[in-house]
Amino acid sequence: MFVVDCGWPTEIYGDKQPVANSKTQTAKSLFANPRDALSSINWSRVDFILVSNYEQMTLLPYITEYTEFTGPIYATEPTKAYGKCVLEEGLWVTDSGLQRSSSYTGSASVASTSTLAGDRPSEEGQTTHTMPYTQQDIIAAMEKINDVRLNEIVAPVPFVQVYARSSGYCIGGANWTVAYKGHRTAFISTSAFATCLHPQEWDGSVLSEAQAIVFCDAVDPAESEDSEINMVPQNVQISQRINQLCSTAISTLKQRSRVLLIGEPYGVTQDILQVIAENAMSMNLPLPQFIFISPVAEHTVQYGNIMGEWLCAAKQAMLYLPEYPFVDKDLRQKGHLHFVRSLSELAIRSIPQGIWFVIASPRDTATINHFIRQWQQDAKQCGGADMAAGTGASKFSVLLYDDDVARAQSIVNRISATNEVTYVPVSQRLTHHAIEQCLAGATRAQHVLVPSHIYSRLPPSISNNLDFKLLEYSYLQATEIDLDTDRHLPLNIQKEMTQQLKRTGKQHAVVSGQLLLAAGEIRLERIDDSSTADSSSQDAETKAKSKPDTQVAEAVRPSIRMAANLDNYDLSAWTPERLASELGDIGLNAAAVDDTTDASSNKKKLVRITIPSGTATIRMHGGWTVDCTSVNTQWVVLDSLRQVLKAG
Repeated sequence: MFVVDCGWPTEIYGDKQPVANSKTQTAKSLFANPRDALSSINWSRVDFILVSNYEQMTLLPYITEYTEFTGPIYATEPTKAYGKCVLEEGLWVTDSGLQRSSSYTGSASVASTSTLAGDRPSEEGQTTHTMPYTQQDIIAAMEKINDVRLNEIVAPVPFVQVYARSSGYCIGGANWTVAYKGHRTAFISTSAFATCLHPQEWDGSVLSEAQAIVFCDAVDPAESEDSEINMVPQNVQISQRINQLCSTAISTLKQRSRVLLIGEPYGVTQDILQVIAENAMSMNLPLPQFIFISPVAEHTVQYGNIMGEWLCAAKQAMLYLPEYPFVDKDLRQKGHLHFVRSLSELAIRSIPQGIWFVIASPRDTATINHFIRQWQQDAKQCGGADMAAGTGASKFSVLLYDDDVARAQSIVNRISATNEVTYVPVSQRLTHHAIEQCLAGATRAQHVLVPSHIYSRLPPSISNNLDFKLLEYSYLQATEIDLDTDRHLPLNIQKEMTQQLKRTGKQHAVVSGQLLLAAGEIRLERIDDSSTADSSSQDAETKAKSKPDTQVAEAVRPSIRMAANLDNYDLSAWTPERLASELGDIGLNAAAVDDTTDASSNKKKLVRITIPSGTATIRMHGGWTVDCTSVNTQWVVLDSLRQVLKAG
């Protein structure tokens, strides 16, 4: 068992009072405490975790430090670096709000288990959850992440291989493929087809090589814009909206007025900063003083120039030129880029004279409110000449591009009553139209899973035109899918057995032996002569009493001796009743029954398992053996048996 992504919303917006029979409020209540969702998972049985991007790490420190999970975690190097910054910023925002302070000490503490993921209501009608971990937990979690490169194959557990393809969403963003015995399942996390931004482009091979595809994240049509707008190519749509934001900013700077850009100190903000700075220089406008108010912005902005190999082709080409992929290095050398950790630090910093262009996180409501109040007060106190000309401190612009509609609308509602806000959502995530288009490349897909809100928007004919079955699932609800796939491993015959047949000059022969599962293959080995002699007399009696058709059935039924593969487990404490119960807990139809082949009066018990692909019998006396009626049954039973023994 494995987990893909550990993201969780940290804020709830809108009315703080629950609304009866409201689907939205019901969904929000599910997000109130992540421990309720995490407690439904037996973390001791989770083998590994895959993280797609830095937005999907919110609960990772809690999982690694407060659950029984002990397996490996895989993420790309940028995801690990940016993820640490995102987690620290989230902790800083909630911690500074609780302490009524703007300074970040990095020593937030969790007093008791009851305070984990508690709610902190704010004056703006926004509920921010206290993070269920500390700064030390973040550091410990980051140390447990294994860095991987795109297209690098790793094997977290036997018979399982995983690798990442570029998602096009952010620096280091990835879509994971899990290959199990030749069957590939692709998990499409937050992704983008746009090539006009700085991240490495989307790699579509993740769809073409997978037999099963799971879309983990997509824009909710209820929160997206008109369908005709969504049909516009994403490159054109994003370019138009960034240009619209930049046009408003340049117009404000021409009037020597100030600008507040509400956006995270990474991602699209870097592209917007690049366009505004380049336009200002090309138009010979005075460069503003760009000021980031964030405890992590200095790191996240610099990562863009450091991690050049994870950028788009156009940015990578600039690595071989005497210039940097991003403009921040040039701005800093000219003294026009400043990083301030908090408002209290800003009060003691000396910022050169000039027009201010402030960038603040949408989660940092204290900083946003501070600048709006301060600039509004400056506008009231400005001179009559400034008021008449509409210049100087009499005017400022607020820009917002967040594609989180709920969060953006909350900010707009708070600000628009006293000041005009330019809100232009720059959405990179996949829409239902984009999913419909990209499924044309799913040439090998047999099953495609999409969220329920996307499933209802896809045309019913889509699965008829393509050779796959379209299924839906719901967030925070268990969904069981029967993939109905056969998985086979190569059969290798022991060298001594083949040499013996060659010496006799036989090209075809019936051979008998024991099947062993090891090192990713099935191996047929010769049975020791001693054991063969002991069983020869019993075989003769059995054949004498059996009917001819029964003899054939006994000859071809696979019998796999598991003793060689169970050396690492303590088998002494296991009974047929306990084993049947444990197998039943993980979904198998298992029962402890009498062994009918035992002629003694005190019959021993065995475990019989019935699944759609066949039946299996586990005998625990005289050494553990597993008899299966099909190869597919063999894999299901053996994997389940190892899982139960490992947990026990």
